[in-house]
Amino acid sequence: MVETVLDNVSTLYQTLKQLCGEVRKDKRLPAPPADSVTVHSALCGSQLTLDARIEGGVIGEIGYKVRACSLGQAATAIVARRAPGMNAEALRRIGDQLRAILGGRLIRCDWPELEVFALARDMPSRHGSPLLPFEALELLFDRAAQLRVPADAVVGIPTNPSGRS
Repeated sequence: MVETVLDNVSTLYQTLKQLCGEVRKDKRLPAPPADSVTVHSALCGSQLTLDARIEGGVIGEIGYKVRACSLGQAATAIVARRAPGMNAEALRRIGDQLRAILGGRLIRCDWPELEVFALARDMPSRHGSPLLPFEALELLFDRAAQLRVPADAVVGIPTNPSGRS
């Protein structure tokens, strides 16, 4: 039994180490055309600034500034790799699957690399960190949906966009 637990912990840390290297250096996107949001986990203090260019309801490109534990870094690396080309509904489903994996209610996921997080289910104070990229994307998709304007709409442009007199 101890051997199995140690093997699982070793698998978790090897996977995390591999993925974390992908997001150690910040990769930011210019705004506009990208939008940006910063989210944090109150439990562990992890923080993520996620940039996304969303066009036609689909992620075009992702940028990031990760100040999170290994779990948050690894999840961000996976999302940065997998999310481009996906819509809000598909990403929400993957985020829900990760929540279920962390909660011990699910073993398999549409993104198999997220299944390693099952090994962190007994660390509830760390669950917020790997969920950060999914929370950020939900916010960004919500914001993009609010900003979507029909093609035939007339949009007024403020004469003083800086707000200064």
